[in-house]
Amino acid sequence: MDSPNSRVGQMFGHYRLTGLLGRGGMGEVYRADDTKKGRTVALKILAEQFWQDEKFRTRFQRESRAAAVLQEPHVIPIHDWGEIDGHPYIDMRLVEGQTLQELLSAGPLKPARASFIIGGVAAALDAAHAAGLIHRDVKPQNVIVTPSDFPYLVDFGIAEAKGESGLTNTGMQIGTWTYMAPERFRDREATPAVDVYALACVLFECLTGEPPFQSNSIEQIMTSHLFMPPPQPSQANRALSPAFDDVVARGMAKEPDDRYGSCGALGRATQRAVESDTAIRPAPDPGPTMPVPTQQAWNRPRTAPGFGDPTMHRPTNVAPPQPSYNTPPPSYPPPPAPSAPRPAASSPPPKAASRKWLMPAAIAGVAVLVLGGIGIAIGVLTNDDSKPVPTAQPDPSDPPVQRPGTDTDTKSPDPTPTANPLSVGSPPPPPLVGKDTSANPTSCTGDYALPGRNDPGTHARRGSADTSCFFTDSVLRSYWQKYGDASRDLREVSAPGAVDCVPGNGFRCDGANFVMECQARPGNAYITCTGGRDAVVYLY
Repeated sequence: MDSPNSRVGQMFGHYRLTGLLGRGGMGEVYRADDTKKGRTVALKILAEQFWQDEKFRTRFQRESRAAAVLQEPHVIPIHDWGEIDGHPYIDMRLVEGQTLQELLSAGPLKPARASFIIGGVAAALDAAHAAGLIHRDVKPQNVIVTPSDFPYLVDFGIAEAKGESGLTNTGMQIGTWTYMAPERFRDREATPAVDVYALACVLFECLTGEPPFQSNSIEQIMTSHLFMPPPQPSQANRALSPAFDDVVARGMAKEPDDRYGSCGALGRATQRAVESDTAIRPAPDPGPTMPVPTQQAWNRPRTAPGFGDPTMHRPTNVAPPQPSYNTPPPSYPPPPAPSAPRPAASSPPPKAASRKWLMPAAIAGVAVLVLGGIGIAIGVLTNDDSKPVPTAQPDPSDPPVQRPGTDTDTKSPDPTPTANPLSVGSPPPPPLVGKDTSANPTSCTGDYALPGRNDPGTHARRGSADTSCFFTDSVLRSYWQKYGDASRDLREVSAPGAVDCVPGNGFRCDGANFVMECQARPGNAYITCTGGRDAVVYLY
């Protein structure tokens, strides 16, 4: 992908630029060797003209700092940011995979696979919203999917931090506006609901292979988002259950208050639709399956079980083998028992626009509104520091989700019995009190838990001061994403940490991930995971 005008082969400060990964209106992304820390990274170098804009500089610094502290597995970690010779840059973990847009170029995804990817993106967005950030540019191009189907949400306030600049690029206009919530065309304040709407649009595209509203005309796309009812995925893809129509319709509701209360709520509704569809339609014999999507890379020799080697973001031309999704991903609680099949309700006719509107005038008016005052960037939830930060409201229709350190009356059905399950024994040591010793010290005296789960092995707590809070949650999620159950047997887990794993320091690495050995010791009713930099994580 190198070009004559790229910096490939040059030094940028202490970074050696070895390959061009992407180029856009805001700058370029390179594969680079960090000669100080001895690691390979993705380095985004922003165009100098944006750095001269004081508003952009302030927003860039604020949002880079906020994105850097997001400790969520589906957010690519930001190592560093700053300025070298007048050029702002961002140093990020290099991830191997392809964009969701590239993945969808081969056609729609199977519903269970789409649900798994949407669920990961939803988790990243909910973490951003909790930190006071709105992404505002959720689209398939900004989702990287690894060969093992692990999704990452990218471009938190960077690629589109100055949205008006994208108005000079028609492709960027249409590509972004295709997923834009109606209120943004009316210059209303952005809330987390704009990301819910965009995620619902991405869900529609995952299920059908096409975005919800298609046109080469920007005005027509805007008009569709403003006035047309959400399309039904079951009409675009006859293999889908009408249950997905309801999910998309609510996620793409015209009024923000009518949408799901969070992106996670949308993800859970999608998973329930998958389970409902599976219950109604007898599935063919899938043959040998894995309990949950494996995170092992498919295109390299096996070195250690886990996520695979997240080393580079590049297009992948060969489709990876499809994992089995017969067991719901652990991100969501098991769905309630399905009710009897019911005929799909016919969609109500679209509401007629006010007679005072003439379509050409409406289009022109909308275009003026958009061109005059809309931003296509991630932003903090407040317009200034003096306003309170609104947060996504819980959705009353969702099943309760267990929070770290709390109990819930809603329990999932017992998991499928394993050959050597956890049994009665001594409980894990009490949780550590105080902050961890990571680069961004945090305190997590409350334990981590899989949402809606209370069976053995679905909770985690730190076992040493050298174990970061982020890594504790990461080991728990990685264990269940790989195995789908808890066992006393020795198992290996590959989990991303708060920092990248560097070989040769006395611990095992799987790409940028840390390899942990997990096993229940005699007399214990919990699993002890050890490895990394003197890390200890208890699963109970």
